[in-house]
Amino acid sequence: MTTMTCRICAVIVPTGEFCGNCGATATPRRGDGPPWLRLSAYAAAPGEHVLRPAAISTLFPALPRHSRMAFGVALIGVMALLVGTALPMWVAALIGVVGAGLPALFLAYLKESDAVRDTSTSTLLVTALLSIIGGVAWSIATDAAAARVDDDALGLPASTLDLLVTCLAIPAGFLFLLLAPLLVVRVWRPGAREPLSGMTIGAFGAVCFVTAGSMTSLVPELLGGPIDTDGQSAADLVTGGLIQGVAVPLTAAAVAGAVGATLWFVPRRDTGHTPRWYALTSPPPSVAFGLVAYLGLGVLDFLSPASAVETVVYALLTVVALYVLRIVVHCTLLHSEPEDTEPDAVVLCPECEHVVADLPFCPCCGLAGQATSTSSRAWRRSHRPVPVTS
Repeated sequence: MTTMTCRICAVIVPTGEFCGNCGATATPRRGDGPPWLRLSAYAAAPGEHVLRPAAISTLFPALPRHSRMAFGVALIGVMALLVGTALPMWVAALIGVVGAGLPALFLAYLKESDAVRDTSTSTLLVTALLSIIGGVAWSIATDAAAARVDDDALGLPASTLDLLVTCLAIPAGFLFLLLAPLLVVRVWRPGAREPLSGMTIGAFGAVCFVTAGSMTSLVPELLGGPIDTDGQSAADLVTGGLIQGVAVPLTAAAVAGAVGATLWFVPRRDTGHTPRWYALTSPPPSVAFGLVAYLGLGVLDFLSPASAVETVVYALLTVVALYVLRIVVHCTLLHSEPEDTEPDAVVLCPECEHVVADLPFCPCCGLAGQATSTSSRAWRRSHRPVPVTS
């Protein structure tokens, strides 16, 4: 096996397109950014650029390569169902899709990525339970807050009180309850940590939280029967369904997923330096983004712009949040403390399907080892390729 010296970490590694130790490209690539960023190859799907708009590999980074297309079709199917039930104004069916669409997709991801086995069923159940309780409480509390503003219970001018509640209290409270289950699990289970475990817990909890809150608010609509009679147009239902069923839960999943990845991030010890608090692998930037995002939505709600403007803002925020999640996941995978490997042994890379040295990164495609489940890694190490002799 021929070797090379990595231009970034200076470690002698097997010759390849990437350093098997730190994941850096063997030679500089145009548009790669700083050496520590490696924009040309996303750590969880190295065939994609980090800035490529790829929702599936961003939301479900631990998916096996052959499953990404199926999940992409499923996500499009959820959106099609939202539109298909909104156009004929079938409110009951629309509410059902809002409540079951994305949660079902995330449950399928947990199974396909072996997250249930890696993270433990009890951890996921506690996350879901806390998130559902928080979502229901959140919906009830916001209704009570709205009534309090209408009654002017604090003696403040209605406009001032409405501004404080809508633009400050509600967004800050939403973010706190969104992240609370993640923090509880982090303290409750302080053992071995990997970024994708935290990302999965955060995103799954966020979907449970948002769905529980939405269903608590929307279920009373079922009393009106399966056909909408509240004066809303089909276009209003389509935009409302896409916002409640796609934009809001995906934004929340991206924010909580990014925070989770950073909370479960353990920096490499062989680099000789500790990440700064403002580094992308640290929680403060992700929390700050979430706070700014939800404060912005609070202002949007207070201003009550035209429906088209509101829809565009929600769509843009969802895209930005997914990019933030993608970059955070990429950086945490690149710079996380690797597990113990056997460089003299070989394994099959699940991404490029080449037989490569057992290192933190695939020398051929650059896939981060921690982008796959621990059960997948254990199975591939117990079934190492054996040379065929004639």
